[in-house]
Amino acid sequence: MSDDNFSEKTNQPSHIAYTVKNGKGEQNHWTKIGAAWPSKDDGLTLQLDAIPRGGTVQLRSREQLERMREQRAEKTQTQEHSKKQGP
Repeated sequence: MSDDNFSEKTNQPSHIAYTVKNGKGEQNHWTKIGAAWPSKDDGLTLQLDAIPRGGTVQLRSREQLERMREQRAEKTQTQEHSKKQGP
């Protein structure tokens, strides 16, 4: 199913818009600022609820976000397992 069909049937955005601020180490702070839907001319219609001061917007598809969540969960599980094992 294409993103266009997905959005038409569910009215869900195909992409989520974020601004990202650098944090300590690998801990960046992602703030949701909007969403995007496919347009009929193969583009995206972007709706922003805020404009980042740095001017950078990160667009992530729902599939990308799910993969990122899974990778983060796996990394957390590995770190927790390592802590339980001890030195």
